[in-house]
Amino acid sequence: MTLHWFGSLALLVGLSSAASRSAPVPTTLLVHVVDSASRLPLPNAEVSSPRLRRLTDADGNVRFTWPAGGAISLRIRQLGFRFADRTLHRGTSATATEDTVVVALVPGAFALPQVVTEADKRCEAIQDAGGLALSSSTMQLLRFGAEQYNTFKETYPFGVTLTRRTVRNPAIYGGPRVQEGNEVAESETYGDKYFPGQALLRTREGYYASVLFVSALADSAFWARHCFVAHGVETRDGRRVIKLDFTPARGVREVEWAGSAWLDSAASVLRRVDFRLVNVRDPRAPKRYEGYTTFAVPSPYIAVPESTVAWWWTDTTPTPADDKFTADVLQFLTTREFTYRNGEPPR
Repeated sequence: MTLHWFGSLALLVGLSSAASRSAPVPTTLLVHVVDSASRLPLPNAEVSSPRLRRLTDADGNVRFTWPAGGAISLRIRQLGFRFADRTLHRGTSATATEDTVVVALVPGAFALPQVVTEADKRCEAIQDAGGLALSSSTMQLLRFGAEQYNTFKETYPFGVTLTRRTVRNPAIYGGPRVQEGNEVAESETYGDKYFPGQALLRTREGYYASVLFVSALADSAFWARHCFVAHGVETRDGRRVIKLDFTPARGVREVEWAGSAWLDSAASVLRRVDFRLVNVRDPRAPKRYEGYTTFAVPSPYIAVPESTVAWWWTDTTPTPADDKFTADVLQFLTTREFTYRNGEPPR
């Protein structure tokens, strides 16, 4: 009886192994993301699981490896479209090695998750329900666009060549009035990081002022220290845009950023950010520091800095005469070329 029991067990194991060999299950999942209206593929759509975040390719495709449990939960997002949540289960095909699912996103301006329309006690601006809804939706678009840029540079790491041109006021500075040179940066270190209250730092040579970079707009610390108010659609540089003003929240006393972000109302991508430093109280620091960054779209729905112009006054607040520009220093930073190291992104 004992020998018969072991023999039966061996037979069952053998049958199970044979069944496993004859009925393989798919090992990968292909997610194909399209526009529900045109049925055209959506490149650079974000498809995220609890552990991974990826962008679709030029054909709107992205692949995941099926987890051991055979089920995966995904959120699919793209600027200007309503997000979609899907919980998918691995197929049982005996011949297929890949499962395919098509996700059609519905166009819907400002339709992103976690839109909150309650007034924030940290902020003094008074808005009606419609204004709060517009501000919250625009904030979500801005933040998602910045997050998407971060995912983009991880997916397609790049080198960037820039030209920096500095013009100094000869009445204040000796030496050459104009300096120009090229610089090279890698995507991993490209742009100034955001550190609360440290936009202006004293150095041995004087002061270092950072530039408000696109990554800061995805930083939770930046959002925790600022208030946002959106305005209606207007025209700027020939485009229909929505202006989103930001100022330090109530109680923030350190040097911080204020300014405006301009988002394309049709494509939902960031087009320009105006910035200036506020709460500058050190009498030896620059009295004013301001500028703006414009953005290009090298790949669908991805906004990257194209050029930055910044200017500042170090001694006294200027009183321009005859509309002449009298800043102490004027600096231009222009992007010349992107070189991708890990394949080309969708064009």
